[in-house]
Amino acid sequence: MEKLVFDYDVFEKGAGRIYQILIYCTLPALFLGVAMIAIINSGGMTHFGDYPDWVKMIFMLIVAIYVVPSLFILPTVWMLRSWKTSALKESYVLAGKRSVEYHKIVEKTVSGMKENVYVATQIKKVEDAGRKYILKGNIKEQATGIVSDELVIPKAYKNMDSIARAARYR
Repeated sequence: MEKLVFDYDVFEKGAGRIYQILIYCTLPALFLGVAMIAIINSGGMTHFGDYPDWVKMIFMLIVAIYVVPSLFILPTVWMLRSWKTSALKESYVLAGKRSVEYHKIVEKTVSGMKENVYVATQIKKVEDAGRKYILKGNIKEQATGIVSDELVIPKAYKNMDSIARAARYR
């Protein structure tokens, strides 16, 4: 079986793409917010009441709809991306000719890690869903013995096309 390990470039193009898009969209708000605070502190807004009402409304809409929410979204997305990256770095996939094992870290504490191992056999179909691969077939979690029909593996590992080769019927 081939061991597929975490690759940051694959993660950025696959499972981590949404994080990158949100960071690129909200990062200008950080600079705009800093510029607005600098203008306010320098006294540049002393005659703001003299501007036409439509200018005040546009300014307030930009602040209320874009800048303020983005100042909360940016650090949240940054932390979620780093947590997702660290969880995926510990996880790995074993891809064979007829089966796939996904070793997923579900809990990480100071004393140790808890890992769920999902074994996919009799794979009927492998769907490439953009940010993830969806395997359909006989999926079994080794620890609990729970059987399901579907396994989702995020796109974050090298040579993920070897997972598609494990499907019997394509």
